[in-house]
Amino acid sequence: MNRKTWWQPPRRFEDKQNERKISWLELFYDLVYVACIGEITSHIAAHPGGKDIGYAILFFVFIYWSWINGTQYYELHGNDTVRTRWFVFLQMLAIGAVAISAPAAFRDNGFNFTVSFLVIQGIIIYLLASVSFYDRSHIRLSGPFLICYGAAFAILFVSLFCPPPAVLPMYLVAIFINMFAPVLSATYFNKALASRGEQFSASPALVERFGQFTIIVLAESILSIVSGFSMVNTRSLLVWCIFCLSISIAFLLWSLYFDMTNEQELKRGYRYYQFFVFTHLVLLGALGVFGACLKNLVGHLETPALPVLNRLIVISLAVFLIAMCVIGRLIAADDRQTRIYRKQVTRSNMIVALLLIGISVFSKSWSVFGLLLTVFLLLAIPVTIGIVTWLKHENYPESRDGI
Repeated sequence: MNRKTWWQPPRRFEDKQNERKISWLELFYDLVYVACIGEITSHIAAHPGGKDIGYAILFFVFIYWSWINGTQYYELHGNDTVRTRWFVFLQMLAIGAVAISAPAAFRDNGFNFTVSFLVIQGIIIYLLASVSFYDRSHIRLSGPFLICYGAAFAILFVSLFCPPPAVLPMYLVAIFINMFAPVLSATYFNKALASRGEQFSASPALVERFGQFTIIVLAESILSIVSGFSMVNTRSLLVWCIFCLSISIAFLLWSLYFDMTNEQELKRGYRYYQFFVFTHLVLLGALGVFGACLKNLVGHLETPALPVLNRLIVISLAVFLIAMCVIGRLIAADDRQTRIYRKQVTRSNMIVALLLIGISVFSKSWSVFGLLLTVFLLLAIPVTIGIVTWLKHENYPESRDGI
C-alpha cells in the first residue's frame, strides 16, 4: 500500500457523491452514541425534575451536534482510508469519554465532560481546516464554521477555570455559537453552488443517517421499558398489559417516523436541509424524554402516576408529532400518492398533538394503564389513517379524493 492509498487528503466538496451506500464505518460510529444517550436517559428516569431535564437537554444538544459534525464531514469529505478511520476512532473515544463523565456533570462537576467536548471540538476544527488546506477554494465554505467553532472552543476552555454557577451560561453560549455556524455560512454556501449552476441536495444516504440516529434514540426507549419492567416484582396480568402497551407505543412512533421518511428525499435547497437538522434535534430530544419518563412510570404501576411524569410523557409525544408535521413539509413528494399520504398524516398528527397538549393541561390524575392506553389509541389514529390512505390510492390511483 502506498501513501496515496492509506493517507489520502479529504475528498473535495466538488466530488460529493449523491448516490452512495452508508459504510460500515458510519454504522459503527453511530453505535457509540448509544452509550451517551443511555447515560442521559437513565439520569432523567431517576431524577425527572426540571433542573435535571434542563441539563439533560443541554447535554443532548452537545451530543447531537457532535454527531451532526461527524456525519456531515464524512458525507462531504470522507473516504475509505486510514486517515478517515483514525479520526473516526478518535471521535468515538471522545464520545465514550462524554458518556463516562456525564453522571458527574449532572452534579455540577463537569470538568471531564468539558474536556471531552473540547477534544471533539478540536478534532472537527482540525478536519475542517485540513479540507481548506488541501483545497484553497473551500475556505469560503468552511470559514464561518472555523470562526464559530473556534470561538465556542475558546469559551469551553475558559469554562474549565470558572466556578460552577458560571459554567452553565458558558455552555449555552458555546452551543448557540456552534449552531449559528450553518446559518452564517448559508449565504456563502448558496453563492458558491449558484456560481456552478447547482443547488444543494441532501443525498439519500445522508437522510438515511438521520433515520439510523432516530433508531438509536428509539432503541433507548425500548431498553428503558425492558429495564424498568425487569425491576418489577409482580407478574400480574396488569403488568403484562402495560408492557404490551409500552412496546406498542414505541412501534407506533417508529411507524409514524419511517412511513413518512422511508426512501424519500428532501426538497432541494440548503435551507430545507438545515430545517431538517434542527427539527430532528427537537424530535430526538422529545423521544429521549419520553423513553426516560416511561422507565420511571413503571415504578408506579398500581398507583396513580406522578403528575410531572404524565405531563412530560404527553408533552414529549406532542412535540414529536409537531416535529413530524414539519418534516412532512420538508419531504420532496414527487408522486401524487405520496402527496396525498403526507397531507392526511400531517393533518392527523397535528390534531393528535393538540389533543395531547389538552390532556397535559386539564388532566389531574391518571393510572399508568389509563395513561398509556389513551396515548396508544391517540397515536394509532394517524398510523391507521396513513395506512388506509396509502392502500386506497395504491389500489385506486385514479381516485382524486383527499387532494
